[in-house]
Amino acid sequence: MTEKTINELKDSVAKRKILKSGSSSVKGLDGVATINWDIYGVPHATVSSELDMWFIQGFLHAEDRLWGMERTRRFVKGTLSEIIGPGGLGPDKFFRRVGTMRAAEKEWDSLENEGKNVIEAYTAGVNAYLDLELPLPIEFELLDYVPERWSPLDVTGRWKLIAHSQSLSGHAKISRMQMLQSLGIENFKKLFPYYPVDAPVMVPMGELAGERSITNLNELFEKAYSEIGFLNGTGSNNWAVDGSLTESGYPLLAGDPHLAVTVPCFWHVQHISGPDFSFIGASMPGVPGVTYYGHNGNTAWSLTTAGVDAQDIYFEQIRNSKTPEYLFKDKWIPAEKHEELIYVKGEEKPVTEIIYETHHGPIIQDPIGDSKYSISMNWSGKETQQTFSSFKAMHSSKTVDELIEAHRKWTTHTNRILADTQGNIGYILSGQIPIRTNNVPNLFPVPGWTGEHEWIGEIPFEEMPRHINPENHYLNTSNNMIVSYDFPYYINATGTPYRGQRVKELLLNSNKHNAETFSKIQMDTFSIPGLNLSKRIQDIVPNTENGGKAKKLLSGWDGNLSTESFGSVYEILRWRIQVNILNRIRDVMLGEKPAEDTLRVHMTALEYLICSDDNSIFESNLFPYASWDECLAISLDEVGQFLVDKLGADSNKWNWGNLHTILFRHGNGRKEPEASLLNVGPFSIPGSGDTICNFNHTSGPDFRATSMPSFRQILDLSDFSKSLFIIPPGNSGDQSSPHYNDNLEKYFSGEYNPLLWNIEDIKK
Repeated sequence: MTEKTINELKDSVAKRKILKSGSSSVKGLDGVATINWDIYGVPHATVSSELDMWFIQGFLHAEDRLWGMERTRRFVKGTLSEIIGPGGLGPDKFFRRVGTMRAAEKEWDSLENEGKNVIEAYTAGVNAYLDLELPLPIEFELLDYVPERWSPLDVTGRWKLIAHSQSLSGHAKISRMQMLQSLGIENFKKLFPYYPVDAPVMVPMGELAGERSITNLNELFEKAYSEIGFLNGTGSNNWAVDGSLTESGYPLLAGDPHLAVTVPCFWHVQHISGPDFSFIGASMPGVPGVTYYGHNGNTAWSLTTAGVDAQDIYFEQIRNSKTPEYLFKDKWIPAEKHEELIYVKGEEKPVTEIIYETHHGPIIQDPIGDSKYSISMNWSGKETQQTFSSFKAMHSSKTVDELIEAHRKWTTHTNRILADTQGNIGYILSGQIPIRTNNVPNLFPVPGWTGEHEWIGEIPFEEMPRHINPENHYLNTSNNMIVSYDFPYYINATGTPYRGQRVKELLLNSNKHNAETFSKIQMDTFSIPGLNLSKRIQDIVPNTENGGKAKKLLSGWDGNLSTESFGSVYEILRWRIQVNILNRIRDVMLGEKPAEDTLRVHMTALEYLICSDDNSIFESNLFPYASWDECLAISLDEVGQFLVDKLGADSNKWNWGNLHTILFRHGNGRKEPEASLLNVGPFSIPGSGDTICNFNHTSGPDFRATSMPSFRQILDLSDFSKSLFIIPPGNSGDQSSPHYNDNLEKYFSGEYNPLLWNIEDIKK
């Protein structure tokens, strides 16, 4: 496609916005919608009924984010191959097997009328926009097809994908199994410090599933998750303080979700007002409401991913390949069969995918070679849920207590921090969390035939972790551990502590917090593990001149990963330690790379071993070092050589910003000329995966950001008109819009837009 054709498409798309500021009547609305677009690209809609609130949301989503909605819908349905060809078969097969649409159908059939009404109104709004037959977004023109109308199953399916994305523990369990087999129990426990004392150490070894089965399964996860993008790098910060710690005497609440680097952004900021309640915040195109980040004038909310272990991997004994049966408690049970046709662009015949399902869940890996074992996956989202029936209660809540009660039917796994205008702050862990046989965690894949690793219920809502108005006057979650090991139910086994430690320190530094102090906290780039390692290498003697230069820079570093800093030495050293230690483990794991969340946990453990000078890990034959001192000296030599090769011999240029960059890459922007039109960047950025300002990155050699703060909000309960937000790169998904990437200068410098709430401010 030529550059001229691209520009023609861009011009045509610029003409498609229909709801300008003012009053509009759209077919399907009960009344009239009044829309005001503010100068930041945020629509503020006022309608005359509750159902019209959900309707106008669907319309506005379709108007501004139709392509993103369509792409995600195709992931959910396993139909990406229909529009991009064989390259979509990996994720298509994966999600057909996982059964996101089978779960979506069950969800819709079981949903209470209140939830169905919300979804039907939203879907009608999406279709009302499609019925206008306006020029489609550029992405549809590039792929040469017209989207189908929306159905309620597209919304429940979108939600099932969210449910799946918040319980991604299965991939980590595969990696743990391989690492345990490679290291042995004692060394594994050193690298997995959160391993519960009474958790089982039995794990099916190679003879159960076969090495090729595990390798194939890892590839299956990797291909599916890398294509869908936002499933990578999920994490977040949120915190609140009560009036004892604020300038105003009222609560302040902040949040920033960490998601994959994409354009358009995952979120869409909207303000919807109805006759009985209103709400504003970060909505998810394809789903009604602002359920994750926002406020309604009385209550405010922000979440982080809870990291709940709600996915289990089972080895299943299978017989009779034509009509498979699986063994369970000495009985052979017929597996449920599903036959799916995957249509592929450019291919005459569809791909037939035969899927079998045990009572644990779908079989996601068939037997390979002579193996008689398959691998199935249980995930909490495949069960029926009633989340949509809680939407009105949540969006219309007036107190923290009411908002907590509204989460009784909430099913995705999130840490919710809440506040209200009466001065209360609160926390609730939401979601369906399985109780396993004997309440024992399944940290590894487990045998499915014994009956010893079953899901026997869910943690009752009344017993979920919660906290209201704590004595220390603040609440925070930053993907750290949720509860201690003496909690009566198993929730998860991992967490990273550093961001939470830093947030606590900064919150307790003042009792006069305001939006400005909160914004500085969100932009904080201090690395706790970085400073610890800087102190640890003071007495290390590198073997080369360049290694000595690297050590000198790291020794004088203050721990802040600003773009101008020499924190680059720490990040490269961290990478070289990973290569020299964890990658050697990978080499005996059939060449497999451990899951990214597993790597972060194990690197946390390694940093602890390094700083405590625990050399016991070198007693094995896996590593060619006698001590951490020797490993660190060699690694510093490698750091110095890398920096010379990458940035030149002048060490004054060895800044973090010269290595750490971000490119907002569009799903269709992998080649020219589309890349120049759709992508934004690259830019130099600060921070890392362990700093509050969280720009996680690949572990060398390019250090490009893989996830980012995808939205920042600061909500002021003393006066909501003082609340702030920023969304990168902009609020619009329309490349011709001035709001496609207009927020980046503010985003990188720590500035914000006002989250306008009062009509007088909106019309200015």
